[in-house]
Amino acid sequence: MRKNVLKRAAAVVLTGAMLLVSLAGCGGTPSSASASTVGSSSATSATDSGAPAPTKQFVIGVAEAQANDEVTTRRAYFENFIAPTYNVKFIFSEVLKDDAAVKTFIENCIDSGVDAIIDFKSNSAQMARLCEENDVVYTVQGIPDMAPELMEGDFPLFTGWSGADNAQVGNLFRDWLEANASEDGSEGFLVSTSLAAQGNVQHVEVSRAILEGLQEKYELTYEKTIDELVASSETTNVANDKNILITLYPGSPNKETWLPGISSLLQSGKYAMFLSSGQTYNQSATAVNEVEQAFGIDIKVASIAAFSTTLTTAFNTQDPNGNPSVDMVTVKPSSALNACLFATTYNALNGAIDTACRDADGNAANYRFQMISITSPEELAMTEGWDDRDTGTWIAGKEFVDSMLVTNNPDITPEDINKIMASLNVESISAMMEKA
Repeated sequence: MRKNVLKRAAAVVLTGAMLLVSLAGCGGTPSSASASTVGSSSATSATDSGAPAPTKQFVIGVAEAQANDEVTTRRAYFENFIAPTYNVKFIFSEVLKDDAAVKTFIENCIDSGVDAIIDFKSNSAQMARLCEENDVVYTVQGIPDMAPELMEGDFPLFTGWSGADNAQVGNLFRDWLEANASEDGSEGFLVSTSLAAQGNVQHVEVSRAILEGLQEKYELTYEKTIDELVASSETTNVANDKNILITLYPGSPNKETWLPGISSLLQSGKYAMFLSSGQTYNQSATAVNEVEQAFGIDIKVASIAAFSTTLTTAFNTQDPNGNPSVDMVTVKPSSALNACLFATTYNALNGAIDTACRDADGNAANYRFQMISITSPEELAMTEGWDDRDTGTWIAGKEFVDSMLVTNNPDITPEDINKIMASLNVESISAMMEKA
C-alpha cells in the first residue's frame, strides 16, 4: 500500500457539498459521468451493535453500468447501511455508457480526493493504471479472464475481482432448461444478451451460461465460439449442427429501440423460450403476453432479477395460460456481493492489500458468489424481506460484513472470504435473517 493512500485517507474531511461541487464544476464532463455523494445519512441497522463507527473516513467512487432494481438496491445498501456503519462516503456515477465515460468519472473522483473506486462497468488495465497513478485503490465486479491485461499486469493497488460463479449460474440455467425445454429444441430460443457486447461482465457470464446450457442439453456444435457469439453487437442466429433456432438479441432494455426489436422477434411466433442475461422480464412482459394470446402458446421466461416489488408482481401475475409471467429467475444476493466488494476495498484501504487481497501465488484475488434460483411464487415468498431497501433489511448485515474485514479479523484471506460467500444459499440466508 502506498504511503500517499493512507496519508490522504487520514486527511479526508470533504463534505458532501464539496464533493458535489467538485464533480459538477469540472468543465467538459459528460452527463453520464455526473455523480452524487452520500455518507451522512443514518440507518437503524448501523447502530444495532452499539459499537461506534470507525473514526477514519474513506471516500469511495462507484462506477455504474446500468439503471435497474439491482442498482437502486445497491445504492440504498451503500448509502443507508455501509456509509454510516463504517464511516465512509460514496460518490455514485450516473449510467456510464463506455470506457471514456468511466475514465472521466474516475478522473473527477480523483480530483475530489477519493481513496478507492468500485467499478461495475469496466474491467480494464486502463482504469487500474489510472487509479494506480493517482494512489487510488481499484476494485471491480468481474472475472479475470475478461481482462487478461489486468490479470497479467503489475497493479499493486488493484484488489481483485468479485463476480458470479459462472459454473454455478450455468448449472441453474441448465437445470431449468433440462426440466422445461423440449427434447428436440423445436420451440425456438430467444436470448437477450443485454450489454454483453459492451463488456458488461454479468451479461457476458450469463449469456455464456445460457449458450453452454443449450449446447450441453442438445449436444450442439456451434460454428462460432461462445465468446464470439456473446460479443456480437448485432441480432444473430446461432448456427449449429442440429439447426435448432437460437437467436441472440443484444442491447439495453433502457434504450427506446430495445423493446420494439424484441417484440418483433417474439411476434414471429417462432420462440417459446425467452432467456435473458439481464433484468428484462418486466420490460418484455406486455410483449410476451400479447404474443401468447395471439398464437395460443406459452412462452417460458427465464431472467436475471433482483429482490423487488417488480419481481413479486411478476410471479403473482398470471399469463393467459394461468402461469406466472416469469417462470424462472436467478437472483443474486445483492447486498452480499456489494459487501464483498466493499470488504476487499476497505481491507486494502486499511493496509492489508498484500494479505487480504492476494491469493497464495501473490496474484489479485478472485472472489465468487452464488446466485439463487426461484421458480414459483411459493419459493419467492420464502425470501420475503431479503435485501428490502424500503425497510433496510439486508442479507449482509453488520455481522456478515465484519466477518470479512481485516479490522475485525486481522488474518483474513481471500480463501476465507470465498468460503463465507460460498456458504450463502436459501437455507443459510433464511437462518441469518431469522437470527437478525
